[in-house]
Amino acid sequence: MESKSLKSNMLWNSVGSLYYSTCQWLITVLVARLSSGFDAAGILSIAMSVSNIFSQIGLYRIRSYQVSDIHEEYSSREYVGFRLETIAVGFLITIVYALISCSLEMLVPILLYLLFRAGDTFVDVLHGVDQQHFRMDYCGKSMLIRATLFLVSFTIGLAFFNSLNVAISGMVLSTYLAIIYDITKTRGLSDIRPSITLEKSKRLLLTCLPAVIGMSLCSVVVTYARQYLGEACGSSALGIYATVCTPIVIIQACANYVYAPLLGIFAESYDTGRTSDFISLLMKTLFALVVIFAVCAVGFVMVGDQLLGFIFGPTIAANGNLIYAGLLCSMLTALVAFLSDLLISLRDMNGCFIGNLIGCLVSFPATHILVSQFGMNGTSYSISISYIVVSIILLFRLVRLVKPKAIA
Repeated sequence: MESKSLKSNMLWNSVGSLYYSTCQWLITVLVARLSSGFDAAGILSIAMSVSNIFSQIGLYRIRSYQVSDIHEEYSSREYVGFRLETIAVGFLITIVYALISCSLEMLVPILLYLLFRAGDTFVDVLHGVDQQHFRMDYCGKSMLIRATLFLVSFTIGLAFFNSLNVAISGMVLSTYLAIIYDITKTRGLSDIRPSITLEKSKRLLLTCLPAVIGMSLCSVVVTYARQYLGEACGSSALGIYATVCTPIVIIQACANYVYAPLLGIFAESYDTGRTSDFISLLMKTLFALVVIFAVCAVGFVMVGDQLLGFIFGPTIAANGNLIYAGLLCSMLTALVAFLSDLLISLRDMNGCFIGNLIGCLVSFPATHILVSQFGMNGTSYSISISYIVVSIILLFRLVRLVKPKAIA
């Protein structure tokens, strides 16, 4: 089947991802608009945050490893089989975490949202196969279909049943139905019947484990900060914070659109010793990330308060000052994600682990001090400080990898 150009792949990935992220954001708008008070928004925020821990385990950073597997160490069947294993393990671990750390009223929404994310996580490995064959148009179309279906399902659940659980259940059902499209398209590119072998699974498990633990700790930074805000200031405060800051997630996702299709090219440039090409691509990518967030920052300064007031109403608009610290937090989150994925594509799993571990350790005292001092904004401050530390360490590791090749 004919491959698409890099430009076409990036375009389809960007359109699909932007639409998907926008629909995810619209869910937080709907839950704030269609529910009485902000408790449901707070519960949904916790469910989303907890699901990030599952996502890190379920994804197991295999997408970055998979698309940079230029020597084809593993087959598509083995990647798919391994993904099913990590989804099962991630689900069990996250349920245990939820039972220990969350209140009983949150368990059902968390479980349902985990089921939704499990479908998302499975599709990701199929999209990895699509990307390897330069057919990210399949990825874009898949995201358009799934986002439309889960947004409609969620709206019906809230509007007609006034139930967050019913709304999330609709998302689960629509997502699993839409997976049929991905399976149909991807199996035309490669054999994707799951292959699970102990030897290959063990090798992938051990190879990516440091990076997986590191990125899970990266997620804990955000999850812990939000959970602490909810405990210290109540579900309503958490709901307000999550509602104001969620639009920024769309901007954060834009960063992923820039670098995700390039990871294989980064890996190939590094592997073949084309250091100047690698550095040039790195600088262009970092510049693009800065431009994205600079433009968005100017936009929020100009119309942010009016936009929040129009979409969410006066209560949220009164807390519009939260968006600026949230934007800084989002930019640093995107930077950490990019640098972590880049180190994974260069096979420096330990570097990814060390950087995110130190950032996570910094976040615990920072969250207690800054949330107590600054309230809702303290959540963004603590995450930002933690991710600044992570970014510095990851950049140091990247320089250590590339410098010897540049000298040679």
